[in-house]
Amino acid sequence: MVLPPVSQYHQAKGYSQTPALQRARRPFFIRNTITGLLLLGFTGAVYTYSIMAVKQDDLSDVPMPPPPAENK
Repeated sequence: MVLPPVSQYHQAKGYSQTPALQRARRPFFIRNTITGLLLLGFTGAVYTYSIMAVKQDDLSDVPMPPPPAENK
């Protein structure tokens, strides 16, 4: 069985990051955080708009079918 090579960016035991990986990711942290917050805000705005738009609908002019008859 062939094992994959050990990564130089993760600890040998566990899933913690090495200082090298932390340094490599540092320049992108702010930009990724801002992008994530913008995506979260846009998604929340679309969801809120959708809920508010549906809440305004007046379905009183739609005819309802008669209730089903009970079978004895």
